[in-house]
Amino acid sequence: MTLRFENVTKRFGALVAIDGVTLDFAPGRIYSVIGPNGAGKSTLINMAAGSYAVTAGRILLDGIELQSLKKHQIAQAGVARTYQNIRLFDGMTVLQNLEVCLFAELVGRVWAEVLLPRIARRSKAVRMTRCRAELARFGLEPVAEALAGDLSYGNQKLLEIARAAILRPKLLMLDEPAAGLNHPETEGLKRRLRELMRPDLIMLVVEHDMSLVMALSDHIYVLHQGKLLFAGTPQEVQANPAVQEAYLGSPGEIDQIRDTARRRGNRVRIRADADIERRRPRTA
Repeated sequence: MTLRFENVTKRFGALVAIDGVTLDFAPGRIYSVIGPNGAGKSTLINMAAGSYAVTAGRILLDGIELQSLKKHQIAQAGVARTYQNIRLFDGMTVLQNLEVCLFAELVGRVWAEVLLPRIARRSKAVRMTRCRAELARFGLEPVAEALAGDLSYGNQKLLEIARAAILRPKLLMLDEPAAGLNHPETEGLKRRLRELMRPDLIMLVVEHDMSLVMALSDHIYVLHQGKLLFAGTPQEVQANPAVQEAYLGSPGEIDQIRDTARRRGNRVRIRADADIERRRPRTA
């Protein structure tokens, strides 16, 4: 089972967001796609999930051309995703947010559950067992009956990932899963994502948190201005000068930023130095 973006291009009018990119993904590994803002990272996920139409090229999962399918067909093919902005059913309980994801499996059996209460009760029990097991895996079982909208931001993030994972997809795509999380929450997320992995799963992560990316990823693709800039292990990415320049600019540009900040006073200098350091790819 493999995923392949084959010479994929995405245009928005005159803007080329993705420009002839070819990427390959194998099961049992965690891949991260990184790059500066506007590099085209989330566009890749949106095309694979059917949210954006592909301008040119193909996206192949197990030989199936995802770009030719509708969104519900892509989901049925084994693709699940999360979003940068959390999309939960706030007025439903945590447990119900998971249960509703399983209703797609009832297609063709709805009338059996409506007309035969015994079958309905048995199916309901199976779903509840499955949902509670998933909540336990994410540490959310104690809040199973709480409204999703009442959860902390960190737990809402975990619930969204749990919803994507409960159907055991072939391809799990996570768009900025650590955005807005504090350090302990990010560490917990890293551990749970590792625990999610199995030999038949491809995990694709788009993320700006370089500490998480470097600690979590088996392989990293670096995009810049819609093109593939570099691909390699976290160690190779960390050491690559082209990646450093894409994130931070050339050494001369960095010095110019610092010199300008120093002339404007202490607080600006400290903030500029901190921002440069924060954006530098590094190990955890």
